Amino acid sequence: MKVLALGGSGDMGRMAVTVLLPSPKITSITVADKDYEFTKTFVDLIDSDKLKAVKIDVTNQKELNDLILKHDIVLNTVGPYFKFGKLILETVIKAKKPYFDICDDWKPTLNLLEMDDSAKKVGMTAIIGIGASPGVLNLMAVMASSRLDKVDEIVTAWGMGPVKTGRKPKHFIKKKKIFKKLGRSVEETATANAAIVHLLYESIGKIPTFKDGKRIEIEALTEVDPIQIPGYADAYAVHIGHPEPITLPRTIKAKSISNVMFIGKTATEVVRDYRKKIINNEISIDDAAIKLNEELEMAQKDGSILIEYINMPPELCVIATGLKGGKRRKIAIGLNYSPYGEMAGVTGVPLAVAALMYIDGKIQEKGVLTPEEAIDPNEFFDRYAKYCKKNLNKNDVLIVKEVDL
Repeated sequence: MKVLALGGSGDMGRMAVTVLLPSPKITSITVADKDYEFTKTFVDLIDSDKLKAVKIDVTNQKELNDLILKHDIVLNTVGPYFKFGKLILETVIKAKKPYFDICDDWKPTLNLLEMDDSAKKVGMTAIIGIGASPGVLNLMAVMASSRLDKVDEIVTAWGMGPVKTGRKPKHFIKKKKIFKKLGRSVEETATANAAIVHLLYESIGKIPTFKDGKRIEIEALTEVDPIQIPGYADAYAVHIGHPEPITLPRTIKAKSISNVMFIGKTATEVVRDYRKKIINNEISIDDAAIKLNEELEMAQKDGSILIEYINMPPELCVIATGLKGGKRRKIAIGLNYSPYGEMAGVTGVPLAVAALMYIDGKIQEKGVLTPEEAIDPNEFFDRYAKYCKKNLNKNDVLIVKEVDL
């Protein structure tokens, strides 16, 4: 099996490549990215005969198509998805190759889902949004809702909560090591953090949520009830523009489904300040991302916001409420363990796990699919667990709380 990792030298891509590399069913992985020098250095540092570096401009459709046709499966971590998601998936569908990505933008998600018929016609599988949020949260939502007879509300949430992390994978290469090998200074390589750019992008304007059985639009960063999970402190939370309220209603019957962020009230206010500056054209979104990241890092170093993070709910968690046995019931599922690498681990590993499940014949559905439409959550979390710590299974990596209301 020949794998093409588009954007494979980025943080999420490098982690996915690291997870895929040991599989005996994978004969080669082509790491394709726009920064060839960086990509080649990453590949050289791993020093595996399976790996090859290629320079790619994904906007060049002929070049992209020719490269895709040489492979058996495509992983796409090229962001932002609102720029590149649609054109890449269109090219992959024409090539009739299976496809996996970590799209976490709600507007591109709608665009990608519109290609479902095209994918079915050529008999190919495309799993979109199989990262942390969406991805892990979607599969948690399936597990939580399955414990209820009737689901009223699902809240998918991500934030600054505690989590145990696994050991560094054998072949994972940190960005700093690559920069050092290239002789690039910190100042020279300083760019806007992609995750912070995404956060700001999803904090501006109207965003979707699912309420009273229908999709509606609300203002981003609108406050919601605090996240309340037994054994944890209540967490200040706000709506954020993610795909879960769009995709989960396709498979789960519930009155309301939302995606919320809990990073503390102080940090949220900082995000609101930068959002206002962007809207007023006082700063670009990239410059805002750099300054926001610096400000939040400084606040953590001096401890001014750390008190808000004490006993926060797990960094990824889902709360489902409804009826069970005729009684009102709350089911909360949170992530107890995550793979090494912070966001790279919790996002890149699910992507690779899903691809490996497909290679092993565990995903058979055709079309453009969301994780909950194609992936068995029990098998997924059993596989995911081995990248968190040796000898773990789904019961170890997930925290489950059930309470009567």
